[in-house]
Amino acid sequence: MANYFRSILIIFCCSIALTAAASGPKADDEWRVQSPDKSLQLTLKLNNGQLSYSVQNGSSEVMPSSKLGIETTDVKFTDRLSFVNTDTRRINDIYVLPTGKYRVYHAMGNQTSVTFKNDKNSQVVIDMRAYNDGIAFRYRFPDANKVYTLTKELTEFSVPQASAWMEPYDHDPAYENIYANGIPSGTASKDTAGWAFPALFHTQNQWLFISESNIGYENAGTHLQQNCDNGVYKIAFPLAGEGLGQGSQYPVAKTPFATPWRVIITGQKASAVVESVLIDHLAEPNAIGNTNWIKPGRSSWSWWSDHASSRNVKTLNRFVDLAANMKWEYALVDANWNNLVDGGNIQDLIAHARQKKVGLTFWYNSGGPNNNVTEQPRDVMFDPVKRKEEFKKLRAWGVKAIKVDFFQSDKQNVMQLYQDILKDAAKEEIMVIFHGSTMPRGWQRTYPNLLSMESVRGAENYGWSKDFANDAAQLNTIYVFTRNVAGSMDYTPVTFSDYKCCPHLTTNTHELALSVIFESGMLHFADSDSSYYAQDAKIKQFLSTVPNTWDDVKLISGEPGKDAIIMRRKGKSYYIAGINGEATAKSWVIDLDFLNDRKAYHGTLYTDGNTPHEIAHRDLVEEQKHKVAVTVMPRGGFVLELHP
Repeated sequence: MANYFRSILIIFCCSIALTAAASGPKADDEWRVQSPDKSLQLTLKLNNGQLSYSVQNGSSEVMPSSKLGIETTDVKFTDRLSFVNTDTRRINDIYVLPTGKYRVYHAMGNQTSVTFKNDKNSQVVIDMRAYNDGIAFRYRFPDANKVYTLTKELTEFSVPQASAWMEPYDHDPAYENIYANGIPSGTASKDTAGWAFPALFHTQNQWLFISESNIGYENAGTHLQQNCDNGVYKIAFPLAGEGLGQGSQYPVAKTPFATPWRVIITGQKASAVVESVLIDHLAEPNAIGNTNWIKPGRSSWSWWSDHASSRNVKTLNRFVDLAANMKWEYALVDANWNNLVDGGNIQDLIAHARQKKVGLTFWYNSGGPNNNVTEQPRDVMFDPVKRKEEFKKLRAWGVKAIKVDFFQSDKQNVMQLYQDILKDAAKEEIMVIFHGSTMPRGWQRTYPNLLSMESVRGAENYGWSKDFANDAAQLNTIYVFTRNVAGSMDYTPVTFSDYKCCPHLTTNTHELALSVIFESGMLHFADSDSSYYAQDAKIKQFLSTVPNTWDDVKLISGEPGKDAIIMRRKGKSYYIAGINGEATAKSWVIDLDFLNDRKAYHGTLYTDGNTPHEIAHRDLVEEQKHKVAVTVMPRGGFVLELHP
């Protein structure tokens, strides 16, 4: 009898234990990954078959609990999920890029991958990564030989109380809308199209930069939905009407494949965002092989000051001469060069550029049926056969780069077109700049022949937008913390001349500073030849020697919408630039503690003169222990260059 009651008691206790295990929290219900320095932590939770995540920075909550999940036409990974297994690995990648904020990149992070299955035994993996400057996650589908059409992503970014700097998405996305400046998080976009990536937030004690990286052939570009009640932002696929309705808004791919990385760069200081290259770290490594032929550089550009110039060989030759005289490496030949009307033929231009030792960049329309823009050449880049033939012709001509414009869609078919252009161009050793384009999502690492992308409301808008001229100083400061964080930005800066409709409110020194403030693998100096020739010898010398590739970057101070001061280093030389985004004069004291110890540096300080159009300059000698005082006008700027 005693044995009988003992057996009953054991069964009863086991039953209680099993019930507790089934209803209570389990160890496998929560998974974490930490950054190498232990500061950041990304936590994944499974609760009642549903997934969520949160992010901590030390004791501070960066991202409160936010939903995860994804659906296809046939399979849902949104509920009834159960744990399968987990795997971890360390990331320690060192790579070199010809463009960007640095020369040598070092990606150090930790990854945890957790596999789940749904009630149909289909599997999804959540890859989680933590770096010292941010976290990332993505959905990966490991099953073999299934075709998935992704129709809905439940991913949320919960930012309940913060200031936000965001750009409205567009129905024909070119990422050229005006950024909202410090609006409350949770503010709905005025347009049903929603909000674009990247999005910047400042909470009480954290900066957050949210975007995506590593779009492959299987993916579309995404953005954020219009409504974001209580600061909860949700992923949206491209709009059905993008690219004149060509292509599906929902990406289709054969398993195994993964979505792009969802990226959150974060830190207590804005410098954590500005100095980050997490978008590059998360992209696939170099896919084109040898890169010795890739030569970033500076370029003249005739179109900004003379829209008809790209059909006139004599005018184009003047801008080739400008590039040669200023020691810039390239000259851009813009739209409709295939229909020259005056001054000679295209071979005359090519021969002149060759004689002047200036490389040429030729403009192309991306369309195809994805746009109805008539500028030419068109119907070349879209057609694989014509595109490859064109690249062979350009290589034979000695053309170094192409600028491809007017994509007007983030759908999968257009994302594939971008990558096809980059791959085919690389085979003929041709560099690429994209305009009227999507925003950078890490392609500069995967395809290093991509020198820059526009995807910004840049200096060309002085030609027709008074609103831009009025807002430019403020926008320029915002771009430092948003658009240019994601990748190289072809703003086409340093315009001293004024359009009659839309004169600059920025000072000339502000404009000069943009050559350092903004990073672009092809730096297009947009003003006229006469404008640059009219500058004094010291300013022309600066324009001739300012680099556009860098070894290091540091945000000295700044806040989006107000001002920004940045240091960039090239070799042993330092360039420090500041811009004022506000309508009041400011005084700054620049600490030179970033200089090498025990060395004297000789250089020049360029500041606002007596009028907005005057650039004053003086030579100086500085050391690490020194501080430099600078006063700037409303919407003004400065540049300090220092050489050992």
